[in-house]
Amino acid sequence: MPDAIVIGGGPAGSGLAIRLAHRGWETQLFDRQRFPRHKACGEFLSPETLGMFRELGVYDQLEALQPGKITNARIVFRFGGVVEAKLERPAWGLSRYAMDKILLKAAEEAGVRVHTGTSVSSIASDAEGFRVGTRTGGMSAISYSRTAFAAWGVHPRADLAERSLDRREKKAYIGLKAHISGIRLDASVELYFIHKGYIGISPVEGGKWNVAALLPLDGIRKKGSSVRELLQAAAAENRLLAERLHGGVLIPDTEVSTAPVYLSFKPQAWGIVPQIGDAGAMIPPLFGDGMSAALRSARRCADYGDLYLRGDITMEAWKAGYLLDMQKEYAPILQWGRLLQTLANMPVVPRLFTACARLFPQLGPYVVQATRMGGKTPLSSGNDAYG
Repeated sequence: MPDAIVIGGGPAGSGLAIRLAHRGWETQLFDRQRFPRHKACGEFLSPETLGMFRELGVYDQLEALQPGKITNARIVFRFGGVVEAKLERPAWGLSRYAMDKILLKAAEEAGVRVHTGTSVSSIASDAEGFRVGTRTGGMSAISYSRTAFAAWGVHPRADLAERSLDRREKKAYIGLKAHISGIRLDASVELYFIHKGYIGISPVEGGKWNVAALLPLDGIRKKGSSVRELLQAAAAENRLLAERLHGGVLIPDTEVSTAPVYLSFKPQAWGIVPQIGDAGAMIPPLFGDGMSAALRSARRCADYGDLYLRGDITMEAWKAGYLLDMQKEYAPILQWGRLLQTLANMPVVPRLFTACARLFPQLGPYVVQATRMGGKTPLSSGNDAYG
Protein backbone atom coordinates (compact mmCIF):
# COMPACT_ATOMS: atom_id res chain seq x y z
CA MET A 1 0.00 0.00 0.00
CA PRO A 2 1.55 3.34 -1.04
CA ASP A 3 1.42 6.29 1.32
CA ALA A 4 -0.26 8.65 -1.17
CA ILE A 5 -2.21 8.63 -4.42
CA VAL A 6 -2.43 11.91 -6.35
CA ILE A 7 -5.17 12.19 -8.97
CA GLY A 8 -4.12 14.62 -11.70
CA GLY A 9 -0.75 15.36 -13.30
CA GLY A 10 -0.96 19.13 -13.81
CA PRO A 11 1.22 21.59 -11.87
CA ALA A 12 -0.73 21.11 -8.62
CA GLY A 13 -0.69 17.32 -8.79
CA SER A 14 2.93 17.04 -9.90
CA GLY A 15 4.07 19.64 -7.38
CA LEU A 16 2.30 17.82 -4.56
CA ALA A 17 3.69 14.44 -5.61
CA ILE A 18 7.24 15.82 -5.76
CA ARG A 19 6.97 17.28 -2.26
CA LEU A 20 5.59 14.07 -0.79
CA ALA A 21 8.27 11.96 -2.46
CA HIS A 22 11.02 14.30 -1.26
CA ARG A 23 9.79 13.67 2.29
CA GLY A 24 10.16 9.96 1.84
CA TRP A 25 6.54 8.94 1.20
CA GLU A 26 5.78 6.29 -1.42
CA THR A 27 3.58 8.15 -3.91
CA GLN A 28 1.64 7.24 -7.03
CA LEU A 29 0.15 9.70 -9.52
CA PHE A 30 -2.67 9.01 -12.01
CA ASP A 31 -3.69 11.16 -14.97
CA ARG A 32 -6.21 10.25 -17.63
CA GLN A 33 -4.20 11.95 -20.39
CA ARG A 34 -0.81 11.18 -21.86
CA PHE A 35 1.95 13.79 -21.95
CA PRO A 36 2.99 16.08 -23.46
CA ARG A 37 -0.34 17.69 -24.38
CA HIS A 38 -1.67 21.20 -24.83
CA LYS A 39 -3.97 22.58 -22.15
CA ALA A 40 -6.50 25.42 -22.14
CA CYS A 41 -4.55 27.80 -19.92
CA GLY A 42 -3.24 31.36 -19.84
CA GLU A 43 0.34 30.02 -19.50
CA PHE A 44 1.39 33.06 -17.47
CA LEU A 45 3.84 32.31 -14.66
CA SER A 46 3.97 35.03 -12.02
CA PRO A 47 7.14 35.75 -9.99
CA GLU A 48 5.53 33.84 -7.11
CA THR A 49 5.24 30.80 -9.38
CA LEU A 50 8.92 30.95 -10.26
CA GLY A 51 9.75 30.79 -6.56
CA MET A 52 7.71 27.58 -6.32
CA PHE A 53 9.70 26.10 -9.20
CA ARG A 54 12.92 26.73 -7.28
CA GLU A 55 11.49 24.86 -4.30
CA LEU A 56 10.55 21.92 -6.52
CA GLY A 57 13.99 21.85 -8.13
CA VAL A 58 12.81 22.43 -11.70
CA TYR A 59 13.61 26.12 -12.19
CA ASP A 60 16.79 25.59 -14.21
CA GLN A 61 15.17 23.00 -16.48
CA LEU A 62 12.25 25.31 -17.22
CA GLU A 63 14.50 28.32 -17.75
CA ALA A 64 16.46 26.30 -20.34
CA LEU A 65 13.28 26.22 -22.46
CA GLN A 66 13.72 30.00 -22.93
CA PRO A 67 10.26 31.07 -21.76
CA GLY A 68 8.84 34.39 -22.88
CA LYS A 69 9.94 37.19 -20.56
CA ILE A 70 7.16 39.42 -19.20
CA THR A 71 7.88 42.74 -17.49
CA ASN A 72 4.60 44.63 -17.97
CA ALA A 73 0.90 44.03 -17.45
CA ARG A 74 -1.84 45.75 -19.45
CA ILE A 75 -5.61 45.72 -18.84
CA VAL A 76 -7.78 46.75 -21.81
CA PHE A 77 -11.43 47.46 -21.07
CA ARG A 78 -14.23 46.54 -23.40
CA PHE A 79 -15.59 50.09 -23.69
CA GLY A 80 -12.23 51.76 -24.15
CA GLY A 81 -9.43 52.67 -21.83
CA VAL A 82 -6.15 50.99 -20.99
CA VAL A 83 -4.43 50.62 -17.63
CA GLU A 84 -0.89 49.31 -17.49
CA ALA A 85 1.93 48.88 -15.02
CA LYS A 86 5.40 47.48 -14.77
CA LEU A 87 5.61 44.26 -12.79
CA GLU A 88 7.67 44.46 -9.63
CA ARG A 89 9.61 41.38 -10.78
CA PRO A 90 9.78 39.72 -14.22
CA ALA A 91 7.35 36.89 -15.01
CA TRP A 92 7.47 34.10 -17.58
CA GLY A 93 5.27 32.79 -20.34
CA LEU A 94 5.66 29.04 -20.86
CA SER A 95 3.41 26.50 -22.56
CA ARG A 96 1.79 23.76 -20.53
CA TYR A 97 2.92 21.39 -23.30
CA ALA A 98 6.54 21.95 -22.24
CA MET A 99 6.11 22.70 -18.55
CA ASP A 100 3.89 19.80 -17.48
CA LYS A 101 6.21 17.29 -19.15
CA ILE A 102 9.15 18.53 -17.10
CA LEU A 103 7.18 18.55 -13.85
CA LEU A 104 6.04 14.96 -14.40
CA LYS A 105 9.58 13.88 -15.22
CA ALA A 106 10.80 15.54 -12.02
CA ALA A 107 8.13 13.62 -10.09
CA GLU A 108 9.35 10.34 -11.59
CA GLU A 109 12.95 11.20 -10.76
CA ALA A 110 11.86 11.91 -7.18
CA GLY A 111 10.51 8.38 -6.98
CA VAL A 112 6.84 8.91 -7.82
CA ARG A 113 5.19 6.10 -9.80
CA VAL A 114 3.44 7.99 -12.61
CA HIS A 115 0.53 6.36 -14.48
CA THR A 116 -0.67 8.35 -17.51
CA GLY A 117 -3.54 7.34 -19.75
CA THR A 118 -5.28 6.13 -16.59
CA SER A 119 -8.63 7.50 -15.46
CA VAL A 120 -9.94 7.31 -11.91
CA SER A 121 -13.45 5.88 -11.72
CA SER A 122 -14.07 5.71 -7.97
CA ILE A 123 -12.79 6.78 -4.56
CA ALA A 124 -13.87 5.31 -1.24
CA SER A 125 -12.51 5.58 2.29
CA ASP A 126 -12.24 2.80 4.85
CA ALA A 127 -10.49 2.14 8.14
CA GLU A 128 -7.13 1.52 6.42
CA GLY A 129 -7.17 4.50 4.09
CA PHE A 130 -8.55 4.93 0.58
CA ARG A 131 -9.59 2.62 -2.23
CA VAL A 132 -9.15 4.11 -5.71
CA GLY A 133 -10.64 2.49 -8.80
CA THR A 134 -8.85 3.07 -12.11
CA ARG A 135 -9.21 2.18 -15.78
CA THR A 136 -6.34 1.88 -18.26
CA GLY A 137 -6.94 0.82 -21.83
CA GLY A 138 -10.28 -0.75 -20.94
CA MET A 139 -8.85 -2.69 -17.99
CA SER A 140 -10.06 -1.94 -14.45
CA ALA A 141 -7.96 -2.09 -11.29
CA ILE A 142 -8.15 -1.16 -7.62
CA SER A 143 -5.37 0.63 -5.73
CA TYR A 144 -5.14 1.19 -1.99
CA SER A 145 -3.39 4.07 -0.25
CA ARG A 146 -3.08 5.67 3.17
CA THR A 147 -3.98 9.08 1.71
CA ALA A 148 -5.41 10.40 -1.55
CA PHE A 149 -5.45 13.87 -3.11
CA ALA A 150 -7.66 15.40 -5.84
CA ALA A 151 -5.87 17.54 -8.40
CA TRP A 152 -8.15 16.86 -11.37
CA GLY A 153 -8.59 20.49 -12.49
CA VAL A 154 -11.59 22.64 -13.30
CA HIS A 155 -14.22 20.04 -14.03
CA PRO A 156 -16.37 19.09 -11.03
CA ARG A 157 -16.11 15.42 -10.12
CA ALA A 158 -19.14 15.05 -7.89
CA ASP A 159 -19.23 11.37 -8.78
CA LEU A 160 -15.84 10.91 -7.11
CA ALA A 161 -15.79 13.41 -4.28
CA GLU A 162 -19.39 14.01 -3.25
CA ARG A 163 -18.99 17.50 -4.60
CA SER A 164 -21.84 19.80 -5.56
CA LEU A 165 -21.81 23.02 -7.55
CA ASP A 166 -23.16 25.08 -4.66
CA ARG A 167 -19.79 26.78 -4.27
CA ARG A 168 -19.47 27.59 -7.94
CA GLU A 169 -21.22 30.15 -10.09
CA LYS A 170 -24.14 28.80 -12.07
CA LYS A 171 -22.94 30.45 -15.28
CA ALA A 172 -21.00 28.06 -17.49
CA TYR A 173 -17.99 29.15 -19.54
CA ILE A 174 -15.84 27.65 -22.24
CA GLY A 175 -12.06 27.87 -21.99
CA LEU A 176 -10.06 28.27 -25.20
CA LYS A 177 -6.35 28.35 -25.97
CA ALA A 178 -4.22 28.62 -29.11
CA HIS A 179 -0.69 29.71 -29.97
CA ILE A 180 -0.19 32.29 -32.67
CA SER A 181 2.70 33.91 -34.49
CA GLY A 182 3.07 37.09 -36.47
CA ILE A 183 1.75 39.69 -34.02
CA ARG A 184 3.64 42.64 -32.57
CA LEU A 185 3.71 42.77 -28.80
CA ASP A 186 6.29 43.90 -26.29
CA ALA A 187 7.24 41.94 -23.15
CA SER A 188 3.74 42.28 -21.73
CA VAL A 189 0.81 40.19 -20.65
CA GLU A 190 -2.43 41.75 -21.87
CA LEU A 191 -5.91 41.11 -20.55
CA TYR A 192 -8.88 42.19 -22.66
CA PHE A 193 -12.40 42.40 -21.29
CA ILE A 194 -15.23 41.37 -23.54
CA HIS A 195 -18.90 40.87 -22.70
CA LYS A 196 -18.90 38.71 -19.55
CA GLY A 197 -15.56 37.19 -20.46
CA TYR A 198 -11.83 37.71 -20.95
CA ILE A 199 -9.09 37.11 -23.48
CA GLY A 200 -5.44 37.16 -22.49
CA ILE A 201 -2.31 37.36 -24.64
CA SER A 202 1.21 36.64 -23.45
CA PRO A 203 4.51 35.52 -24.99
CA VAL A 204 5.64 31.91 -24.59
CA GLU A 205 8.74 30.02 -25.66
CA GLY A 206 9.79 29.86 -29.29
CA GLY A 207 8.74 33.40 -30.22
CA LYS A 208 5.05 32.48 -30.05
CA TRP A 209 2.14 34.07 -28.19
CA ASN A 210 -0.52 32.30 -26.22
CA VAL A 211 -4.09 33.52 -26.69
CA ALA A 212 -6.39 32.19 -23.98
CA ALA A 213 -10.06 32.99 -23.44
CA LEU A 214 -12.83 32.35 -20.98
CA LEU A 215 -16.17 33.00 -22.70
CA PRO A 216 -19.80 32.60 -21.57
CA LEU A 217 -20.95 29.29 -23.00
CA ASP A 218 -24.53 30.33 -23.67
CA GLY A 219 -23.49 33.37 -25.70
CA ILE A 220 -20.80 31.77 -27.84
CA ARG A 221 -22.44 28.55 -29.05
CA LYS A 222 -23.86 30.10 -32.23
CA LYS A 223 -20.69 31.97 -33.20
CA GLY A 224 -18.64 29.07 -34.46
CA SER A 225 -17.47 25.54 -33.83
CA SER A 226 -13.68 25.82 -33.96
CA VAL A 227 -11.30 27.58 -31.59
CA ARG A 228 -10.28 29.92 -34.42
CA GLU A 229 -13.89 30.94 -35.14
CA LEU A 230 -14.75 31.46 -31.49
CA LEU A 231 -11.66 33.61 -30.84
CA GLN A 232 -12.41 35.73 -33.91
CA ALA A 233 -16.02 36.24 -32.80
CA ALA A 234 -14.94 37.23 -29.30
CA ALA A 235 -12.20 39.57 -30.53
CA ALA A 236 -14.79 41.49 -32.54
CA GLU A 237 -16.20 42.76 -29.21
CA ASN A 238 -13.02 44.71 -28.38
CA ARG A 239 -11.56 46.97 -31.04
CA LEU A 240 -8.06 47.06 -29.56
CA LEU A 241 -8.02 43.29 -29.27
CA ALA A 242 -9.05 42.88 -32.91
CA GLU A 243 -6.25 45.21 -33.92
CA ARG A 244 -3.73 43.30 -31.83
CA LEU A 245 -4.64 39.94 -33.38
CA HIS A 246 -4.82 41.27 -36.93
CA GLY A 247 -2.23 39.49 -39.05
CA GLY A 248 -1.63 36.77 -36.51
CA VAL A 249 -1.28 33.20 -37.73
CA LEU A 250 -2.73 30.37 -35.65
CA ILE A 251 -0.19 27.57 -35.18
CA PRO A 252 -1.67 24.17 -36.07
CA ASP A 253 -2.29 21.59 -33.35
CA THR A 254 -2.22 24.12 -30.51
CA GLU A 255 -5.98 24.77 -30.30
CA VAL A 256 -7.62 23.45 -27.14
CA SER A 257 -11.09 23.99 -25.66
CA THR A 258 -12.72 22.81 -22.46
CA ALA A 259 -16.31 23.14 -21.25
CA PRO A 260 -18.17 23.61 -19.09
CA VAL A 261 -16.02 25.68 -16.74
CA TYR A 262 -17.49 27.18 -13.57
CA LEU A 263 -15.80 29.93 -11.57
CA SER A 264 -15.79 29.49 -7.81
CA PHE A 265 -17.41 31.93 -5.44
CA LYS A 266 -16.26 29.93 -2.41
CA PRO A 267 -13.38 27.50 -1.99
CA GLN A 268 -14.30 23.81 -2.04
CA ALA A 269 -11.15 22.31 -0.59
CA TRP A 270 -12.40 18.95 0.65
CA GLY A 271 -14.78 16.27 -0.58
CA ILE A 272 -13.91 12.68 0.32
CA VAL A 273 -10.26 13.74 -0.10
CA PRO A 274 -8.44 17.10 -0.02
CA GLN A 275 -8.76 19.08 -3.26
CA ILE A 276 -5.94 21.27 -4.54
CA GLY A 277 -5.45 23.71 -7.40
CA ASP A 278 -8.48 24.32 -9.61
CA ALA A 279 -10.21 21.35 -8.00
CA GLY A 280 -10.26 23.38 -4.78
CA ALA A 281 -11.13 26.76 -6.27
CA MET A 282 -11.28 28.09 -9.83
CA ILE A 283 -10.20 31.72 -9.56
CA PRO A 284 -11.11 34.26 -12.28
CA PRO A 285 -8.50 34.19 -15.08
CA LEU A 286 -8.19 37.98 -14.92
CA PHE A 287 -5.96 37.48 -11.89
CA GLY A 288 -3.27 35.74 -13.91
CA ASP A 289 -2.03 33.90 -10.85
CA GLY A 290 -3.85 30.58 -11.05
CA MET A 291 -0.58 28.66 -11.43
CA SER A 292 0.82 30.17 -8.25
CA ALA A 293 -2.44 29.44 -6.42
CA ALA A 294 -2.34 25.81 -7.54
CA LEU A 295 1.26 25.30 -6.46
CA ARG A 296 0.69 27.04 -3.14
CA SER A 297 -2.30 24.87 -2.28
CA ALA A 298 -0.20 21.81 -3.17
CA ARG A 299 2.58 22.96 -0.87
CA ARG A 300 0.22 23.52 2.03
CA CYS A 301 -1.58 20.22 1.53
CA ALA A 302 1.78 18.42 1.37
CA ASP A 303 2.63 19.90 4.78
CA TYR A 304 -0.61 18.58 6.28
CA GLY A 305 -0.28 15.23 4.53
CA ASP A 306 3.23 14.80 5.89
CA LEU A 307 2.05 15.50 9.44
CA TYR A 308 -0.82 13.04 9.06
CA LEU A 309 1.34 10.27 7.63
CA ARG A 310 3.78 10.71 10.51
CA GLY A 311 0.92 10.37 12.99
CA ASP A 312 1.29 13.91 14.33
CA ILE A 313 -2.27 15.03 13.44
CA THR A 314 -5.60 13.33 12.79
CA MET A 315 -7.49 13.44 9.51
CA GLU A 316 -10.06 15.69 11.21
CA ALA A 317 -7.35 18.17 12.24
CA TRP A 318 -5.89 18.10 8.75
CA LYS A 319 -9.27 18.82 7.19
CA ALA A 320 -10.06 21.68 9.60
CA GLY A 321 -6.68 23.34 9.14
CA TYR A 322 -6.60 23.01 5.36
CA LEU A 323 -10.15 24.32 4.95
CA LEU A 324 -9.29 27.35 7.08
CA ASP A 325 -6.12 28.03 5.11
CA MET A 326 -7.91 27.80 1.78
CA GLN A 327 -10.67 30.11 2.99
CA LYS A 328 -8.12 32.73 4.04
CA GLU A 329 -6.21 32.43 0.78
CA TYR A 330 -9.00 32.26 -1.77
CA ALA A 331 -12.09 34.00 -0.36
CA PRO A 332 -10.76 37.60 -0.70
CA ILE A 333 -9.51 37.09 -4.26
CA LEU A 334 -12.77 35.47 -5.36
CA GLN A 335 -14.79 38.40 -3.96
CA TRP A 336 -12.46 40.92 -5.60
CA GLY A 337 -12.72 39.07 -8.90
CA ARG A 338 -16.52 39.20 -8.99
CA LEU A 339 -16.42 42.91 -8.21
CA LEU A 340 -13.91 43.68 -10.97
CA GLN A 341 -15.88 41.65 -13.51
CA THR A 342 -19.10 43.48 -12.64
CA LEU A 343 -17.49 46.92 -12.80
CA ALA A 344 -15.65 46.21 -16.06
CA ASN A 345 -18.95 45.46 -17.84
CA MET A 346 -20.48 48.81 -16.86
CA PRO A 347 -19.80 51.25 -19.73
CA VAL A 348 -19.09 54.29 -17.57
CA VAL A 349 -16.80 52.65 -15.00
CA PRO A 350 -13.80 51.76 -17.24
CA ARG A 351 -13.76 55.25 -18.74
CA LEU A 352 -13.92 56.81 -15.29
CA PHE A 353 -11.23 54.50 -14.00
CA THR A 354 -8.94 55.23 -16.96
CA ALA A 355 -9.32 58.97 -16.41
CA CYS A 356 -8.49 58.54 -12.73
CA ALA A 357 -5.42 56.47 -13.62
CA ARG A 358 -4.12 59.38 -15.69
CA LEU A 359 -4.54 61.73 -12.73
CA PHE A 360 -3.18 59.23 -10.21
CA PRO A 361 -0.49 57.12 -11.93
CA GLN A 362 -0.12 54.85 -8.91
CA LEU A 363 -3.67 53.54 -9.49
CA GLY A 364 -2.66 51.32 -12.42
CA PRO A 365 0.10 49.47 -10.54
CA TYR A 366 -2.28 49.10 -7.58
CA VAL A 367 -4.92 47.32 -9.67
CA VAL A 368 -2.30 45.08 -11.30
CA GLN A 369 -0.91 44.17 -7.88
CA ALA A 370 -4.43 43.51 -6.60
CA THR A 371 -4.82 40.80 -9.22
CA ARG A 372 -2.00 38.81 -7.65
CA MET A 373 -2.62 36.20 -4.97
CA GLY A 374 0.19 37.63 -2.87
CA GLY A 375 -0.85 41.23 -3.41
CA LYS A 376 -2.89 43.43 -1.13
CA THR A 377 -6.45 44.14 -2.20
CA PRO A 378 -9.22 46.22 -0.65
CA LEU A 379 -10.72 42.97 0.62
CA SER A 380 -7.64 41.34 2.09
CA SER A 381 -4.88 42.05 4.56
CA GLY A 382 -2.26 40.76 2.15
CA ASN A 383 -1.14 38.03 4.54
CA ASP A 384 0.19 34.92 2.83
CA ALA A 385 -1.63 31.98 4.37
CA TYR A 386 0.84 29.62 2.70
CA GLY A 387 3.97 31.23 4.05
